Amino acid sequence: MLVRIQREDVEIGMFVHAFEGSWFDHPFWRRYFRIETEEQLDRIRNSAIDGLLIDDALGVGLREAAAATKPEREPEPRRKPAARKKFRDEARAPRAQTTFAFAQEEADTPRRRRGYAAECRRAQRTIDRTRDAVAGMFDAARLGRAVEVRQMVRLASSIGASIERDAKALINLVRLKEKDEYTYLHSVAVCALMINFARHLGLDPQEVEDMGVAGLLHDVGKVAVSDAILNKPGGLSKGEMRSVRGHPVAGHRLLASSAGAPDLALELCLRHHEKIDGTGYPGGLKGDELSLAARMGAICDVYDAVTSNRPYKAAWTPCEALTEMRTWEGHFDPALLDRFADSLGIHAIGTLVRLSTGELGVVVGSAGEAGENVVVRAFFDCAMLSEIAPVDRTVAPSSEHPRIMGRESPTFWRFHDWDVLRFRVLAAAPDAQPAPESVSR
Repeated sequence: MLVRIQREDVEIGMFVHAFEGSWFDHPFWRRYFRIETEEQLDRIRNSAIDGLLIDDALGVGLREAAAATKPEREPEPRRKPAARKKFRDEARAPRAQTTFAFAQEEADTPRRRRGYAAECRRAQRTIDRTRDAVAGMFDAARLGRAVEVRQMVRLASSIGASIERDAKALINLVRLKEKDEYTYLHSVAVCALMINFARHLGLDPQEVEDMGVAGLLHDVGKVAVSDAILNKPGGLSKGEMRSVRGHPVAGHRLLASSAGAPDLALELCLRHHEKIDGTGYPGGLKGDELSLAARMGAICDVYDAVTSNRPYKAAWTPCEALTEMRTWEGHFDPALLDRFADSLGIHAIGTLVRLSTGELGVVVGSAGEAGENVVVRAFFDCAMLSEIAPVDRTVAPSSEHPRIMGRESPTFWRFHDWDVLRFRVLAAAPDAQPAPESVSR
C-alpha cells in the first residue's frame, strides 16, 4: 500500500515510490528504489521535498520503522488538580496574534538551500573537466579521428550526478561563459539542460543518460566550420551561412562512423535546428515528423545560445529568453516549451506562479548580477483566497524559501479577467522583499 510520509520519517529499508514537490528539490532522479545506505537517507532528509510516497508492501513501513527506532517512554506523572487547571488555562489563552506574526516573519525571511554553495564548487570542477574533454574531442575530430563516445558517456553521467544533487547549481554556473569558450561550454550546457529536461519529463534513466550524451555531441559538426565564421561579430554572407547550415549533416556523418554513439545522439545532432513549422534545416521536418529528442534539443540549444554572451550579441537573462522564445511562433513545440520552463523553475514575464510562501504571483523580471534571480510580484493569499498588497519576492537559484512551486492556471483560481488583473499587478508599485545573499563559487 502507498503511504505518504514526511522526509524526516524516512528510514533504511523503505521502498520509495515517488517524491513530492518540484523536480529541482528531488534528491534522486530515479523513482522506485529501496533506501539501503546512510548516504541515501541523509540526502532525502536534507532535501527540500514536500514529502514522499513509500510502498510498505515492498519495504519497511512507517509503523515498523517507528517500532524499531522509538525508545520506550516513561509514564508522565499525574498532575495535581491545581496544576491541571493551570495547564488548561494556559492552553486556552489566545495565541493567534503571536502565531500570525511568526508565520509572517517566516514568509518574509529568505532562506538559502543547504549544500548549494558546496555543490557549486563541485559542479564547477565537473564543468571544467567536461569542457576540456569536449575541446579535446573537437581537436581530435578536426584531425579526422572518430569520437571517443565512451568518454562522453562518463562525462554525461558525472553531469547527471550533479543535476541529481542540485540541478540549479550546475545549470546556473554553466550559463556564465566567456565568449572565447562558448563552443565547448555550449555543449556542456545543452547536456545539462537535456538531462534536467528529460528527468522532469519522467523519462527512464537510460533515456536520460542518452539525452545527456546527445547534448554533449550535438554540435560536433561545427568542426567543419572555421572559427572565423563561428566567431564573426557581424552578419554572415550567403556562403558563410551555407557553411554553418552544413554542420548538422557533417556532425551526423562523424557520429555515424564512431562506435557506440546512441541513436538519440545521431538524431539530435542532425535535427536540433529543425522547427515545428517546417522552416528549419537540414530536412525541413515539421510537427509530428520531429522526434521528442529533436524538439527538446531545439529548445535547449536556443535557450543556452541566447542566454550566453556571443561575439555578435549580449546575453539575455533567463526570464527575457523564455519571454522572447514564447513569441517565436512556429519555432518550438509550445507545450514542450512550457514544460522546459517548469523544469528550470524559471518562467516568462507575465506567468502566474505559486510560491512556497503560500502566495500567487506574476513573474515580473530578473535580478542579480547576472540576471540569475527571478522576481515574482505576489498579490494573492492562497489560504485566505483574497488579494494582498503586492510585494516583490526575489527567488535565487540557491533559495530554499521563497521558491517557485510551479505554474498556476488563472481559470482554476477564477481570475476570469486575467489579462486585466495581470496588467494591474504588473503596473502596481510593490513593496520589496530583501534580496537573498549571493553565494560565492
